[in-house]
Amino acid sequence: MQGDPRVLAALNEYLSYELTGHRQYLVHAAMCRHWGFERMARIQDGYSAEETQHAARIIARILLLGGAVAPREFGPIAGGEDLAQQLERDHALVAAAVAHLRSAIGDCEQCRDFASRDLLAEMLDDEERHLHWLDTERALLDKLGAENYLQSQLG
Repeated sequence: MQGDPRVLAALNEYLSYELTGHRQYLVHAAMCRHWGFERMARIQDGYSAEETQHAARIIARILLLGGAVAPREFGPIAGGEDLAQQLERDHALVAAAVAHLRSAIGDCEQCRDFASRDLLAEMLDDEERHLHWLDTERALLDKLGAENYLQSQLG
């Protein structure tokens, strides 16, 4: 089965976000664990694992469509200096992924690749939930203040 080049390009672009997210969340989890913020470390580990699963599904779809797996490199991953900066970096990455997915879903529909559209729509749902969680955490940080928020991350 040969996929449309636009769909294959959109899948590879999204794969780049997934692989970047996996690495970024993995680094953030390790840093949080080092700082003693076990709650956030567990959450970041979960997001890292989710990104790995998403990447595997995207790779399988690209290969099924006869495409080459060719994600672009976003550059080095740097952990945030503190938890607030980590949340900001994660928010920026997820927001960009959401914007890409919305566009890619439209491309899939135009190319009549409804299976890829459905796969990306499922991933969009996950990304939007992640974005909502990040918005909530950032709001809590602002409302509670850094000291109280960080204390809530210890358990």
